[in-house]
Amino acid sequence: MNRFGLSVALVIVARSVYFAQLTNDWVMTQLATYSKSSYEIVNGYRINGNSISYGGSSQSSSMLHLKYCELKDLPSFLNSISTTVHETAHAFDSQIPFMQAQKGVPLKQVTEAEGFYLNEATSLVIEFPKQALFPSNLLVSQIPASLRTFRFDEYIIAPPTQSTQCNGVIGLMDEFNAYYHGSKVLSDLYPLFVQAYGSEVSWQWPSQFVSNADAFYEFDFFIKEYLLMAKTYRPALYEELKNNPNFTQVYQTIRRQFAQLIADYERKYDQLMREKKSGGWTTQKHQPIYETLKDQIHSSRYQTVVDDFLGGGG
Repeated sequence: MNRFGLSVALVIVARSVYFAQLTNDWVMTQLATYSKSSYEIVNGYRINGNSISYGGSSQSSSMLHLKYCELKDLPSFLNSISTTVHETAHAFDSQIPFMQAQKGVPLKQVTEAEGFYLNEATSLVIEFPKQALFPSNLLVSQIPASLRTFRFDEYIIAPPTQSTQCNGVIGLMDEFNAYYHGSKVLSDLYPLFVQAYGSEVSWQWPSQFVSNADAFYEFDFFIKEYLLMAKTYRPALYEELKNNPNFTQVYQTIRRQFAQLIADYERKYDQLMREKKSGGWTTQKHQPIYETLKDQIHSSRYQTVVDDFLGGGG
């Protein structure tokens, strides 16, 4: 075989090895290398296992470590990692009250609290308010058909066992946080998208990112509508949430981080389009969700909510 034929053969072998079956250890190495926050979520859940206890109470999940991660090859991994981090964030967040109680943080009742892993420096617990949270399906009458986007049915019209129903606005916040982390891991793993897709990266990566990240507009909208309804019909609940420093900090932090993540994506998208590395394919910068809600979430309708919960910015 001549040198040219040998080099081609080596490339083919290398690609077949690279796209061979992956392992859990490989996944954890990629997360530790490229996405520290995602690694902490997934590894934290691995360490805890699917059950955690404190003071006679326990929290269990049917989800196993990396349950949703597809390991057939690199594209399969990239197609599944957002769901993996999203679902693990839910499971890990529910363990945080127990983790903090074990460390001596005073909590009235660990089963009446929700944890939030926000970033590498901050995890917080929101204890459920004394005033009853109302289910998110009460928002249906407040939201016109023109503003009912992709996730409306799944999270606003949803069964009673869904967290956005039984935990109301705290359930909405939990979803907001999970979508943020599921989007962030796709942003962080951009170098692996380049390896997997080459010249097609500028449509493969944006299409996957926005399918997750445009949830930002929906959940910011849902939360603002919930708080506005609370102010109008459940003023005692509104005041209790407003005066809960962890609630306001969680909302502010998720929203700020998520908005920054999207701004960074938009700059990267524009760069990719300028470089024309799409291999003849392109994708839209955002989904229709964005056009429907981008102005709505900044509407003066929510000015009181913004002042009370977002420090006037949002």
